[in-house]
Amino acid sequence: TKDVSVCAEPILGAPDRIADFALSAGKQGAKVLVIRNTVREAQAVFQAVLDQGGSALTLKAAGGPALHHSRFAAEDRVVLDRAVEQALGKGRAAGGVIVIGTQTLEQSLDIDADLLVTDVCPVDVLLQRIGRLHRHRESERPSAFAEPRCLVLVPEEGVAAGLDGGLLRYGLGASRDGRGIYRDVLGLEATHRLIAARPVWKIPSMNRMLVEQATHGEALSALAAQLGGPWMEQSQRTYGFAAAERGIARGHLLDRSTPFDEDLVFPALDEKVRTRLGEDGPRIELAEPQRGPFGAPVRTFSLPMHLFKGNGDTPPSKDEIDASHAEPTPDGLILSVGPRIFQYDRLGVRRCITSCSTR
Repeated sequence: TKDVSVCAEPILGAPDRIADFALSAGKQGAKVLVIRNTVREAQAVFQAVLDQGGSALTLKAAGGPALHHSRFAAEDRVVLDRAVEQALGKGRAAGGVIVIGTQTLEQSLDIDADLLVTDVCPVDVLLQRIGRLHRHRESERPSAFAEPRCLVLVPEEGVAAGLDGGLLRYGLGASRDGRGIYRDVLGLEATHRLIAARPVWKIPSMNRMLVEQATHGEALSALAAQLGGPWMEQSQRTYGFAAAERGIARGHLLDRSTPFDEDLVFPALDEKVRTRLGEDGPRIELAEPQRGPFGAPVRTFSLPMHLFKGNGDTPPSKDEIDASHAEPTPDGLILSVGPRIFQYDRLGVRRCITSCSTR
């Protein structure tokens, strides 16, 4: 049980200001957890912390600064998971540290932060992130952070800017074809209003109320009717996308109550079993392991499909994926998938449109 002070700060798109806030807390000895909705924005805050001379306070992996997100080699994810749990887990060492990452920090890691800084997100996701705040009663904390506090980053122009796709880079809202991370802008607005109305969240006694007020269909319909105009349209569009996806899911449902047809002959195809909707990016396996940015041999990369889009690009073919190779650099690797070039270092994988830096 904990009473969490929750406040919104309109600095969503200002990595320098976010870094300055995290550094101020870290210098006071706090364990600071910064969770951003997208890899790009996590990388931006991480770079801002380094640019402001905060390398000594960042998460350390293999002797150097590190951040945590999904765009690392599978082998390095193991290294990073261990580093995060060592920095924020039970028996953590004294002193300030700043751990920056994305949704990969929300679950499966037993971590405990003194201060949480997070992008605005649906209230159920926000509660999941708050679960990483003051998680262990026995942890010693600086006096200034004796009580749990969560700073929620919101757009300076307001959540309504996501209605027309203006906040997609922050993982908020949906594109015209319905793609996005947190697509329901109405639910985000409801979450923002809960933060403004209730500066202290009593966890877990308030959890049900918070979730129902910002996710339940009746509550959201009432809010859309109150706001009117584009909000009503967004509500209907979100409902339409969800209904379409439910239909697709039903069409692919494996009904375990139906007897198996023993005469069925399966075709010899390279099929993948999928557990969620959306485009799956390619899984790259190098022919030979290469030394990664953390010193360990790396071989396996799961790259998101959006890294292969733009400028008329097409998804990689199976032959291109099978022929993927990597060349070492002083900081990590240059990964080639067909004609596409990616840089892999302590920031993770990034697409190089023209050429990659090999500092």
